[in-house]
Amino acid sequence: MKQALILISILAGGLLVALLLLVRHLRAAEHGPAGGSGVIEGVDVNATSRIAARIVKLNVREGDMVKQGDVLVELDCTEAEATLSQLKAQFAAEQSSHQAAQSNVKSASQNATGASQNVTAARSQIDVLKAQEELSRIDLTRTEQLVERGTLSASALDEARSKELAVENQIAEQHAIESMIQHQAGALWASGTEAKSRAVAAQDSVDAARAAVLGAQVTVSECKLLAPRDAMVVSLNFRPGEAVQPGTNVIALTDVTEGRTRFYLPNAELAAAAPGRKVQVVADAYPGQIFEGTIFYVSPRAEFTPRNVQTREDRERLVYAVELRIPNADMRLRSGMPVEIAIEGSWQ
Repeated sequence: MKQALILISILAGGLLVALLLLVRHLRAAEHGPAGGSGVIEGVDVNATSRIAARIVKLNVREGDMVKQGDVLVELDCTEAEATLSQLKAQFAAEQSSHQAAQSNVKSASQNATGASQNVTAARSQIDVLKAQEELSRIDLTRTEQLVERGTLSASALDEARSKELAVENQIAEQHAIESMIQHQAGALWASGTEAKSRAVAAQDSVDAARAAVLGAQVTVSECKLLAPRDAMVVSLNFRPGEAVQPGTNVIALTDVTEGRTRFYLPNAELAAAAPGRKVQVVADAYPGQIFEGTIFYVSPRAEFTPRNVQTREDRERLVYAVELRIPNADMRLRSGMPVEIAIEGSWQ
């Protein structure tokens, strides 16, 4: 009986101590800083293939730290590179054709301009002959008058008539030459217009070939998968020799150089949270060490809101999401690591 009383006394004492510790913990929590619990999150990114190809080489292993722009994966692009070479050759050929077409345009323009100048020269020559014709007519009239008076012989009249006839023949011949030159000039201008059309078509071909080369260059550039940002390699989803399709995530990466976490504040502690306010973060993996972070977002809406908020107890159940950033250049905080957060300056 006495042993039973002793045992009951020991149990009662232990229970009392436990109750006292619980009360102390609750009071400490009540008067402690505002805060909560969260889990470290990183920025998850992937090295994704945009083409269908076979993996030739992996340049990283799981756990490696990579810098933005590092070559992570090399794909087999023999066919794409051959296509690019062919398109470059075609582009060079189109450029040569365009240059030749431009030269033809220039030559045709010069020829047409020369023909137009010849037409002008022919018309000027006709004007000169017409002036000569007028003089020969005047001379013929005067000769006829002198022959009638007996001053000149009939042979002089025949000579004057021959001169007038010769000038008329020259004028007719020059008109024929002018007509021929005009026809040639028209043909040359038409040839120039056709040459310009061919030059425009050649330029279109050059533009199309250039676009094809640029497209092929983009395809070839996709043969190397680059790191989209500074991050850690989390998993290699494929191995060399395996084929991937467009949109396939070949490597998964996580960037936790700036860790993020979210915790929830009850309605009564919401006044302690504001963007830009400093917080202290403690991780279970590093007891006694404090990491500093900064609040960057406080949700404007309550979480887990009951349908009707009518009593104080209902209001106390309201919580708001708070997000913060934690500098983590040494990568000590890892994705998924649980942490405790306390808002600086919120002790009661």
